[in-house]
Formats: sequence, structure tokens, C-alpha cells
Amino acid sequence: MEMEKELKKSSEDVFAEEELDEDGLPPSITLDKALENLPPLAPVLIEGILRQGHKMLISGSSKAGKSFLLMQLAIALAKGREWLGFKCKKSRVLYVNLEIDSASCINRFVEIYKRLGIEPEDDESLYVWNLRGKSMPLDKLMPTLIRRVNGRGFDVVIIDPIYKVITGDENKATDMAKFTNLFDKLCLKTGVAVIYSHHHSKGEQGFKRAMDRASGSGVFARDPDSLLDIIDLILEDEFKQAYLDDQNMTAWRLESSLREFRNITPVNFWFDYPIHIVDKEGLLTKNYASGDPRYNLTKSGKRKQTPESRKLEFDNAFDINLEEDGTCRVSTLAEYLGVTDKTIKNRISEFSDEYVNNRGVVSRKSEDGI
Repeated sequence: MEMEKELKKSSEDVFAEEELDEDGLPPSITLDKALENLPPLAPVLIEGILRQGHKMLISGSSKAGKSFLLMQLAIALAKGREWLGFKCKKSRVLYVNLEIDSASCINRFVEIYKRLGIEPEDDESLYVWNLRGKSMPLDKLMPTLIRRVNGRGFDVVIIDPIYKVITGDENKATDMAKFTNLFDKLCLKTGVAVIYSHHHSKGEQGFKRAMDRASGSGVFARDPDSLLDIIDLILEDEFKQAYLDDQNMTAWRLESSLREFRNITPVNFWFDYPIHIVDKEGLLTKNYASGDPRYNLTKSGKRKQTPESRKLEFDNAFDINLEEDGTCRVSTLAEYLGVTDKTIKNRISEFSDEYVNNRGVVSRKSEDGI
């Protein structure tokens, strides 16, 4: 009880109202003044991924099971359990369902609870707001959402999916900047973390970086504090027959682009209806994502690539294996891509306008070339 009071006090300190200047905006401050009274960081809700008051996007292909994944996350947060191997802080959660009819939504939750071996009856930390057929553009819905959340102790709001409430043209950066600013408003007014889902653009995505797969404007990649992307993995018939009891199971990889934390090591997992299960045995480690050009190269036995495909492959490998200091080791890239250190060094020379190798440590050049 004492710990809960401390966590609540810490949260209140973090989200206390800022004093505004004559322009109605927070005043600018000198760093030395800030250091005299160092502001506390917001509590971590998902270990190494998300803080309270921040925004998180989960992107994936249509019909990829994103809603099942978000429901499993909602339960993990409400119960203080792990989600795909990441510890979650026990939280009060509002799940805003915009896509599935009410009965189906509730029954999905019940099925997930059962498969996880959890009793839902005593769960007072998870609320579901079913709005299928009653949703409206987010700018119209937001005042009502803020009223329903404010002062009720919620830590997290999950909105699934956003295409149901999107305003403007998703391909226009100005429209999407206005749209995503509404999530900022919800965070600032209520102190909750906002988690929302969005679909991939059309076509295969394995040759793209995780942050570039979501449909529409690049704002979707840049705006959230945490971007998690799920992509399906290729399962050949021989592999399925050797390892799967249920041939309908699918395999997925979770990748990230994080602002507050270092990027996660990609997580491979199974979708065994209706839950997602981490591949703890490492069976999926060498499976390629759908659309990854390396898969076709392995099938042909050759590494015929264009300069463009080599660049995309290298960019993706660098981003996935990025260290906290913004660098990546040559040996790490070589292991990830299944090539020699010499090949990686050749790639760095080829892309020398963007990358530099300093004694085996690879870094990106800044925009001014330094």
C-alpha cells in the first residue's frame, strides 16, 4: 500500500500542471535551474518500451491479429504481467474498441483470459468501451474521451484501430500532424499513456525498416514515443511439418523504433489462436520476414542485389541492431546479415556518404556530413 502511494505521488509530480507565461505557453528555462530541481521521469508501464503519459503505435498488416495482441497487452497491464516477455506495471486500462461488435469483443477477451489461465471475474482494472457503429472523427470524440478518462485513475488508453477515427488524408503530413496532436492532448489533459494500432501500407514489407511500414504519412513513424511493428515470418512446409502441431499457427517478429529507450532486440513469437506466445526455443531465429529480399537470395543460392536493395538491407540491419549510443559493431551487422566482416566494411565504403567505420564501430554521419 505504501509503495502504491509513492507511485501515485510520483505520477502526480510528473503530470502536475505547468505554469504558463503571458502567451499561454510553458516558459523557457535555463538548464542550471532545471538541474536544481530535476523533474522525475514518468513511471515505466512496459519495461524498456513505454512510460506513462507517452504515446505508442503498434503497426502491422491487415488481419495480422493486432486486436488480439492489443487485448493481450491490455490484460497484461491490468494484471501487472508480462507481454511478449516485457514486464508490465499494474495499471488501470481503458480499451476503446472501434472495429469489433460488442459481443465478439467481450468473448475474445474471455477466450484470451482462459488461454492465459487467468480469471477475469475479479478484474476491476480493465474497462472496455465498445463504439463500433458509434465512432466519430477523433477531434469530435476526444472531448468525450477526455471526460470519461479524467479523474478516474486510468493509466492507459488503448484505441483500436485508428483508421475508424482518422481525420484528414492519412498521406498528408499536415493532416496527420493535426490528427496525432489529438493524442498529445489526451496525454497532457489526463496523464494517460495512449496506445493505438494502424495497418501497413499495401504490399510486402520485409525490405523496409520497421518505422517505414505503416500506411500513410511518415508522421506515423516520427510522432509516437514508441513504435512497435509486427511482421509475418515465412514458414516453409517442411518447417511447419517438423515443428508445428497446429498447421494454422502463424509466426511473427516484433521490431521497434523507440525515442525514450534503446531499440529492443527483435522478438519472435507465435500466434496460436487466440494468444501470442514468445518463441523461447529460438525456432524462428533464422526465418525471414515476408518480403525480405534475403529469402529469395537463399532460394536462388546467389546474392544478386541492386545498389538500392543493398542500401535498404543495410539500413534495416543498422536500425534493428542500433546500440544506445547510436552505433553498431561491424561484427554484429555481419552476424545479422549472414555475411563476413569484410562484406560489411565494403558496404560501409559503398555508403560512405551516410556511414563511417571507426575501428569496427559503425555510426551514421549527421546531416551536415560530420
